[in-house]
Amino acid sequence: MYASKSILVFLAFLVVFVTAHPIQHVHHKRIAAARPAPRRRAACRAPTSSTVAPAAGSAPTPVVISDGGLNSNIKNSTGPAGDDNNVPAPPAPVEEKDDDKEPTSTKPPSSSTAKPKPTSTKEDDEPTAPTTKPPQGGGSSNGKLSALFPASTGLKSWTTSPLSDSPLPLSDGTLRPTRLLSALSHDFVSAPDGKKAMKAHYPKGSYTFTHQPQGGLSFYAPGPSSVDLSQAKEATFGYSVYFPAGFGFQKGGKLPGIYGGNSDSEAVGCSGGRRSTACFSARLMWRAAGKGEFYTYLPPYTDSRFAANKKQCNVAPESDCNPTYGASIGRGAFTFATGAWTTVSERVKLNDVGKANGELQLFVNGKSVINLNGLILRDSAAGKMRGIQMQTFFGGSSPDFASPKSQDVFFSDFSVAILENL
Repeated sequence: MYASKSILVFLAFLVVFVTAHPIQHVHHKRIAAARPAPRRRAACRAPTSSTVAPAAGSAPTPVVISDGGLNSNIKNSTGPAGDDNNVPAPPAPVEEKDDDKEPTSTKPPSSSTAKPKPTSTKEDDEPTAPTTKPPQGGGSSNGKLSALFPASTGLKSWTTSPLSDSPLPLSDGTLRPTRLLSALSHDFVSAPDGKKAMKAHYPKGSYTFTHQPQGGLSFYAPGPSSVDLSQAKEATFGYSVYFPAGFGFQKGGKLPGIYGGNSDSEAVGCSGGRRSTACFSARLMWRAAGKGEFYTYLPPYTDSRFAANKKQCNVAPESDCNPTYGASIGRGAFTFATGAWTTVSERVKLNDVGKANGELQLFVNGKSVINLNGLILRDSAAGKMRGIQMQTFFGGSSPDFASPKSQDVFFSDFSVAILENL
């Protein structure tokens, strides 16, 4: 019986072995048959890879760049986003911060960052007409550029006012002084309120420039060459002046204004009691208690050719046409403040040769206080404005005009506009 069982087990083993062998063989055949399939799939993947690779290295790369507005340049291109033809190459110019090298840039910051360029001290830089913005570091008394440019900024203009978006520096580089009285300084300092200003110092006892001690300052200033006053038929000149609290006005003193004449040398001849038909000056003056006025040297009305100029002697509230020195016009029409800035601006219009149609007008803190027309400032086409007579001193020619103590006055916001050319 044991032998029979052994035979049965053996037979069962053979059955299993024989049966399993072909199944395993079929399985291997299936595996072998399946092996080419991966190669066919690999062959299909190759084209897919070739189409993806270029996309990874072309248009999508610049799209994610955000420095210097490169994205905005791509969006503004005429082709579709991602088109290789629309990608700026090379991108370096877009990152360049110098706006002068990017004249075609359309980025919003470009226009705003370009404006300060006129602050260069180059004498031939063309000043940009100023625009009103909130005061920075002080300003004119009414806080408006219109007080400096009461008749607009005109055809060309410049200003050192910090109220402007593009002020020129308050410096000799802007003013370009000539005929400087070297014994007197005109230092650029901080005024009592912290604003940058040009300081004039008056020692006790000083009056005019022919007596000791000398005080004030004296030079002639054409200003930036790009705004040439000699080409102007009508122009304005404005500035702010600060008399400290307790300032001793005494009997009076001179302040800057426009001057002109038939030539540069002749133009400086109308001051100090010197009169001429070849020059004119329109300065300002303070009087006792800070009363203000126009102080002019025009061709003398005593000459019948210039009789029209006598009308300046009748301006309210008070005028005095001194036969020797300059004419005091509209004395007391305004008063200079102390411990604060007063902004003044004068408008000068040359007459047509042979006609009495010249004009002088004075604005104080933006308000017209003196207005004269029908004047003769010249009798020749050679007669032109020449610049700013930058002078200030106590006087009067007598000792009772002398400064009662050592004291200072501060000037700032110098501004010129050409309203009409010759």
